Amino acid sequence: MQASARRLIARLHLIKPARFIYRAVGFFRYFALGYRYGRQIAAPDIAPKETPDVVSPLEAFARENREGPGIWKWEHYYDVYDRHLSRFRGKSIGILEIGVLGGGSLYMWRDYFGPDARIYGLDINPACKELEKDGFEIFVGDQGDPEFWKRLLREVPMIDVVIDDGGHRPHQQVVTLKSLLPHLRPGGVYICEDIHGPFQPFHSFVDGLTRSLSDISGPHERTPASSLHQQVASVHHYPILTVIEKTISCPPTFEAPRFGTNWRTEWYQDESRRRLFSRRRSG
Repeated sequence: MQASARRLIARLHLIKPARFIYRAVGFFRYFALGYRYGRQIAAPDIAPKETPDVVSPLEAFARENREGPGIWKWEHYYDVYDRHLSRFRGKSIGILEIGVLGGGSLYMWRDYFGPDARIYGLDINPACKELEKDGFEIFVGDQGDPEFWKRLLREVPMIDVVIDDGGHRPHQQVVTLKSLLPHLRPGGVYICEDIHGPFQPFHSFVDGLTRSLSDISGPHERTPASSLHQQVASVHHYPILTVIEKTISCPPTFEAPRFGTNWRTEWYQDESRRRLFSRRRSG
């Protein structure tokens, strides 16, 4: 049994059964409330613009790609890519795209990141190896096979950007994330495309993976940073797209120091909040 599972079981033993049931019911209740609210929320009074004023370099490249290797992306992806990846432009980085298809996006990444980027492509179809003639490094294999990833990672230096546009099946997406996330360089970006459907299982995996980022005590205590905090800095959900950013630097502990001297605790009607803010600053 893995250490994390043992710790979870140990913590569950400390929770009284009634409290555990109460928390479990609350979890599913609020999930249902949020899901229902998301399905029923009204459109804003001021509708957002249909198209951005400025087209990202990635979208501009795709639109100019009139012939040759094909590029097939959802239009809203380009702005998301540019938002999270623009800081890598012109730098010596490694980018791995899973799912080569026509190969057009490999040329798009080269144009976007510049000549110093090492661009790797992965596909299950051996025919994509022909793209190596244009300077791309192409691997053939099954992204759902953990042993394949072990072999590939012995050949590939540290990676900065991963684009999972491969098989789109949950077990493939999970195996790929588990295999590559620890291998990403600090500050790297992991993007998984085409997560269709509100109950697609990869959503649940990412939610379970990152939920412990909030496993931090109240502001009156110090909480040591976990190994997850040292791996994952942030998670961003977009329509059918998830972006995970790796941690660049991580504090050894999470704490909330107080500044100032005037604490009007009488403003807090809730007794528990008054007690919390009346405690002496620890340390």
